[in-house]
Amino acid sequence: MFDFLDNLHSSDYSDTHKIVLAIFILFGTFILKLLIGQKERFIRNDRNILIVYFVFLVIFAGTRAKNIGVDTTNYYNYFYIPATQAGGFFEIFSRLKTDFLFEVLLSLTVWTNNYNVVLFSIAIVLNLSLYTFVRRFTNYGIDGSSLILFLTMASSFSFLNLEINIMRNALAFGFVLMSINYALEGNYKKCFMLLGIAFLFHRTTIILIFTIAAVIMTKRVPIKYYIALYFLAILISIAGLGFHSVSFLAELGNEDLKNLTFSGDTNYNVGFRPDFTAYNTFFLLLFVKFANKQSKKSIFLLKYYIITSVIFFFNFYIPFSDRFGLLSWIIIPLLLYNIVNEMFPEKKVFISTIVVISFFILNKIILFP
Repeated sequence: MFDFLDNLHSSDYSDTHKIVLAIFILFGTFILKLLIGQKERFIRNDRNILIVYFVFLVIFAGTRAKNIGVDTTNYYNYFYIPATQAGGFFEIFSRLKTDFLFEVLLSLTVWTNNYNVVLFSIAIVLNLSLYTFVRRFTNYGIDGSSLILFLTMASSFSFLNLEINIMRNALAFGFVLMSINYALEGNYKKCFMLLGIAFLFHRTTIILIFTIAAVIMTKRVPIKYYIALYFLAILISIAGLGFHSVSFLAELGNEDLKNLTFSGDTNYNVGFRPDFTAYNTFFLLLFVKFANKQSKKSIFLLKYYIITSVIFFFNFYIPFSDRFGLLSWIIIPLLLYNIVNEMFPEKKVFISTIVVISFFILNKIILFP
């Protein structure tokens, strides 16, 4: 089986994910539409179809060859091989010197001497955290379809990157999303506890800890000031300024901040990104137009989206700035879902289906085929 997988390319995984996702969107939402008048059957099938998709993602990402995804290969060389050479369980922690919970995950799986066991474990933790989040966010399907929300998230053009590439970031994002749900409920203790777990998977989560804290502390600040900040950030980025201009950040000792002083050759498009700016701005204008300004949930998510977009714009001048873009892109499906639920409570399943199909076409066919 794994000999066969070794012959697959990243394009094969991209096409497979796109086809399977399209099938689940079309047939999964069709089944839910048929059951819309039968609440118990709707909720049960909403959960069951989601579980099937969850199992697909775990197998899909967890059994991939190590040549699928740049970080999959890098992690094999930088983390997995040194971990297999450790003399004991605790030596892994002193040998690797990476994020603590990722070291824990490696230490629990590396003894099998099978890299796919590591990848499979990561896929389980990632997708289980995403599954848990969508179930809680939708009140376990009572307030709307958890399947449709998950499929909308999977239709993001960055979702495949989470599944088969940026592993520590991906593991952190699942817990970040769960923390956002608790913040929306006003349970800040559990919110920051989950953010702490996310931080132990990847240190760049510190950005989101400050972001969510800022949104909580400025809940009385009108959204218009956030919008003004958003467009000011675009002008500053166009002028060539950003976090790379603040030299002391790269001197804080964090390996993730050292890229801010990067000056070598790279194939990555470094500089102001009008494409990403237009993408984020399109959704901002959409949200400002349709979001319920009296909804604490929508306003919280919108403020989070604006702050993380500003952070993204200020990172345009370093390689792999799209990884900072993920901080804002992961919230787009949540805002789409929440706006539909609030504007069309009686037709939310039908409208959400239209939204997920449109989002899939935009990301997977028009912009990033």
